[in-house]
Amino acid sequence: MARRNGRVVKYKKKRNINVGIVIFAIIFIYMVSYIIMYISRDKITIYEVVYGKNAESSNKTYTALLLRDETVYTSPNSGYLNLFVREGEKTSVGKTVFSIDESGRIKDLLATAADSENTLSKEDLNNIKNKIVSYSTGFDNVNFSSVYDFKGDIEASVMELINLNTIANIDDILGGNASSNIFKIVEADKSGIVSYIIDGYEDKTVENISYSLFDKASYSKISHKSSELIEQGTKIYKVVNSEAWNLVFELSEEDVEKYAGKDSITIKFMQDGLTTEGEFTIKTIDGKSYGVVTLEQYMVKYLSDRFADIQIIDEKIVEGLKIPKTAVVEMEFFLVPIEYATAGGNSKDTGFLLEVYDENGNITTKFVTPEIYHVTDTDYYVSKEIFEAGNILLKPDSTDTYVISSVASLKGVYNINNGYCIFREINIKGETSEYYIVESGTTYGLLVYDHIVMDSSKVSEDQIVYQ
Repeated sequence: MARRNGRVVKYKKKRNINVGIVIFAIIFIYMVSYIIMYISRDKITIYEVVYGKNAESSNKTYTALLLRDETVYTSPNSGYLNLFVREGEKTSVGKTVFSIDESGRIKDLLATAADSENTLSKEDLNNIKNKIVSYSTGFDNVNFSSVYDFKGDIEASVMELINLNTIANIDDILGGNASSNIFKIVEADKSGIVSYIIDGYEDKTVENISYSLFDKASYSKISHKSSELIEQGTKIYKVVNSEAWNLVFELSEEDVEKYAGKDSITIKFMQDGLTTEGEFTIKTIDGKSYGVVTLEQYMVKYLSDRFADIQIIDEKIVEGLKIPKTAVVEMEFFLVPIEYATAGGNSKDTGFLLEVYDENGNITTKFVTPEIYHVTDTDYYVSKEIFEAGNILLKPDSTDTYVISSVASLKGVYNINNGYCIFREINIKGETSEYYIVESGTTYGLLVYDHIVMDSSKVSEDQIVYQ
């Protein structure tokens, strides 16, 4: 039997294309390309328009150190103290300010004389009442410790008023004790405003302050009252020699840059809302920058304070729509006199009659309605997309013509409520460091809750924006 041929013949397999894999590959490539394009393209941030005001600087509060020209006076002897000048009252040279009674017997004589007066005068009672009303109006639950200071101030004021009622007859009250060595009367050697609050800051000036002086936690003050037993050399009172005084407060680097070059600023006292203007300078002390406001009035109003919270009022506070400065763009438009505007056919849209040439080269007119972005008493601001410089417009019901040539610019933002960029004008009323405050409800402007492009440099007019 013949042997079979052992050769094996290989047949090429027919390749079948898997349509599913091809479709998946196409979709995969598309998705990868889209992701790469999305990651690499500029991100367009959307901003929703809200109401705001230019109160940025007014919202920033500074703690100011109050410095006055003050002279402190001490007790010449030890003994019982009697005060004869009211806190915040102006004294003159030779006027009795306080007395020292070494034995205590004089104190009893004064007390007996005070009792004989029965009551304070109506004027005195009104003074006490005004102090109580003023304190209750500005009372802060957080700063409850001020109650004790207030209590001491009232007690001191009452004693001072009682002593003032007796001092006019002091010679009759004291009799032979008036010239006694155990009783010492201290008279003012200069005129000025008297204060019995001593805190150790009396010798501080703008030139010799330090950062530690602004630490309110370590600040303390004392105030002596009538009938109190004091030692020789005790600081009893001080005289403020001038109505001029300084408010010193620390400035940040941004503040220094913002207020450099100003020679006056307006400040607001937070405790009572008083607003006033003063001379302004910037001082560098121990490597830190400080603002110094010099005032010529209201010193007595804050005589009992060493610190005050203030705000700087840069300008009149205005309210409106709050727009990021990065959103603002400036665009150029053609100016068209308003008398050339008309309405075409049944349309109520404002348009213009434009001279054009037909296919035969004949002059004819065409009604066009360009986008209008602003209007004044004399002109419309119209888009440059339809018109070109040199185009001729016809005046309705007239043979007058106008050659388009004049241009002007407007500031505005890109509104994207409809999914694409539309320029909307803005009328700026005020500003902060990052925002403009613009007028609301203008004919060609913005409304609250409109959506605009945060950074106008990343888009252009009519560009589609996906939100």
